[in-house]
Amino acid sequence: MGQDRRQFYRIDHRVALDYRVVPEADVMSSARPYHFDVSPHFLLLGELQSMESDTGHLLRKIAEKQPDVAAYLKLLNRKIDAVAQSLVSEELSNSSGLRLKSINLSEGGLSFDSNQSLNQGDYLALKLVFPENRLGMLLYARVQRCYQIEGGFHIAIEFFKLTESCRTLIARYILEAQARERQRKLDAGH
Repeated sequence: MGQDRRQFYRIDHRVALDYRVVPEADVMSSARPYHFDVSPHFLLLGELQSMESDTGHLLRKIAEKQPDVAAYLKLLNRKIDAVAQSLVSEELSNSSGLRLKSINLSEGGLSFDSNQSLNQGDYLALKLVFPENRLGMLLYARVQRCYQIEGGFHIAIEFFKLTESCRTLIARYILEAQARERQRKLDAGH
């Protein structure tokens, strides 16, 4: 992570985080962690947001030639988003064990404090939930650093086998969080 970590924007944020140390063989044999008991709804918003970025330019082209059709498609999209938000909200309210934790997040990884010590090089299965938009992600990561601090350990991890769609969602989330923080500072200054 060392030099690479400076290439990414970073934010301090609170997310729901659960992790498990997993064997390297599990990481190498599957694209996404299967170590958590989640419903299909858990990943729904992330998948919809990935599709949104893929279809956004098509909708703009349609809007140029057929604004009524584009308006109808936007309305359908809002309906689908409302249903997805409802399903995911129910999933998250039924999830036990997810507690908000302060992290430092970038496109390349994250760091957090824990009561548990981990070894450099350990592979982790991560369950991440971003509370503002209810975005849930299942990711693999690898421990880069773990050192003792007062009351526990500070752990830095690098995402491993991160898909481009997940990287895009994380980058978008970071940019939105930075924009909210800038707006909050502007509002406080007036």
